[in-house]
Amino acid sequence: MRDRMNRLKFRQWYRPVAPMIADEALEQVFGRKVKSTTMSMAPRVLEDIRKKFPALVHLDGTARQQSVSESDEPFVHALLLAGQCV
Repeated sequence: MRDRMNRLKFRQWYRPVAPMIADEALEQVFGRKVKSTTMSMAPRVLEDIRKKFPALVHLDGTARQQSVSESDEPFVHALLLAGQCV
């Protein structure tokens, strides 16, 4: 899917897909709570998550995520919790 999206958007092959992550799953993905509602940070993703979801990670093992809490966006937050893959 990442390769297809990069072709459609005329992006470089190495560009990852920026994930949206419910606040409750941040520790599972990064090993710590790294809240970033504006995608301004790129923390290192835990190795088991990098292996499971390689399209989300930059070449250096980080991801520029958008964290979502219930107070930020209730509908999107509920969708993220309903579809937890971690």
